Amino acid sequence: MNIRESKDIILLFAGFLLSIMGALIGAWIQHSYDKRHERRPLAQLLNFGAAELLFIFPHRGPVTQAILPRTSTEDFLAINNFISALIHLDWKGKISVRDFAHISPNDRKQNLVIICSPKSNSFTEEFQQTLKNSGKSFFYFFEDDPNKAGTVRILSPFGEVYTSRSYKQEEDCLSRGVSKDQLAYEQLEDYAIITKVQNPWNEENIAILIAGIRGIGTWGAAEFIKKKWRFIYDQLPADAKNEEFSALLRITYQEYDIKDWMVVRVLKKRDATHEPPAPYIRNEQPPIYQKRA
Repeated sequence: MNIRESKDIILLFAGFLLSIMGALIGAWIQHSYDKRHERRPLAQLLNFGAAELLFIFPHRGPVTQAILPRTSTEDFLAINNFISALIHLDWKGKISVRDFAHISPNDRKQNLVIICSPKSNSFTEEFQQTLKNSGKSFFYFFEDDPNKAGTVRILSPFGEVYTSRSYKQEEDCLSRGVSKDQLAYEQLEDYAIITKVQNPWNEENIAILIAGIRGIGTWGAAEFIKKKWRFIYDQLPADAKNEEFSALLRITYQEYDIKDWMVVRVLKKRDATHEPPAPYIRNEQPPIYQKRA
C-alpha cells in the first residue's frame, strides 16, 4: 500500500467518524428540542415564578411512640405525583414542605402548592377567603356542620353544589357486609378542585390548590396534573394558556389506584358564560364497575 492509498483510507475513516458524530449531535439536538417542545405546554399551564416552591400540607393526629407527626397516605401520594410533574417540567428550583401551622410571612410569598381541603388544612380556608375577597369566581369548599362527618361540599359560582358520593358508597358497602378493612378494594367516587392563581401575597409567583373533598380526591387531582393536565390546558384560551383557572374533577378510585378522571368544568379568569358546557372525559380506560369478590 502506497502513501497516497494510506491517506485515502485515513480520510475515508475520518469522514466516517465525522458522519457518525454529526448524526449523534443531530439526534441529541432533535431530542432536546422535542423534550423542550413537549414541556412547553405544561410550563405554560403551571408557569411558576423563579422563587422556591413550597408544599403546604396538614399533619394528622399524633401517633404513640412517633417522634414526627404523621401524614396521610393520600397526601403523600399527592405530593409525590406533583413532584413527578415537576420532574417532567424539568423544574430546577428549590422544593420544600411546610406544615400549615408553621408558615412564615416569607413562605407565603413563594410558589405554593396547597394540599387538602379546609377540613384538614386551615391554610386552604385562608387561601380561599383571600380569593373570595378579591372577587375571583372559582370553585370553593364549604362545610355544613364542622362537627359532623361528611358535610364538606364544593360550591360553584353558579350555585351548583357537589357532594362526595364516597360517603354513601361506603355505607352501601358496609350494609352489604364488606368489612372496614376491605373498603380500599371497593369503587369510590369523590370530587376535587385544582385552582391555579397568581400568589395573592406575591403576584410574581403562583399558588395552586390541589384538594378533594376526601383524601382520594386530593390524590386523584394531583395524579391528574401528572398524567392528564392537557385536558385543562386545552380548555384555556389559545392566547392565554398561562392564565388563572379553577377546575372541578370527579375522581374514581378502586383497589389502591385512581381508575378514572372526569373534568366536570374548567372556570377561566375571563370566563363569560354562565352555562356549564357538557363534561368531557378522561383516562384511556372505561369506568370500572366490577367489585372485588
